[in-house]
Amino acid sequence: MQYVNGALALVLGSLGVLHLDLEDSAIWPGLYGVGAMLAATGCKPSLTPWTVRVLATAATFTMFIYFSGFFFCAPYLTEGWYAREGHGSTLALLIAGFCMMPVVSGYSCRMKVQPSSA
Repeated sequence: MQYVNGALALVLGSLGVLHLDLEDSAIWPGLYGVGAMLAATGCKPSLTPWTVRVLATAATFTMFIYFSGFFFCAPYLTEGWYAREGHGSTLALLIAGFCMMPVVSGYSCRMKVQPSSA
């Protein structure tokens, strides 16, 4: 899982770098960077239970932001939108949302393994 998270961190970081020059918004490259950091932090073998819970919540929230950004654009997409130029940021949001799923899953598995201190 560490290799998967490392690869996803590279993908999300690349999406952030590729979208630095877009005029749409400066928020999305930062959010891709947040996703990359969450994926990279999942590579760390020892995290406290509370840290894992906070990171899992942040990863889930980030995933929902990516998908909500895509679904806000979805009503305006035409047939074959993924092949046309100018929809790179929309496709990047969809890719980023799906990239966050294994990250959330990894944190979820780590929460199941760690003993709760309740």
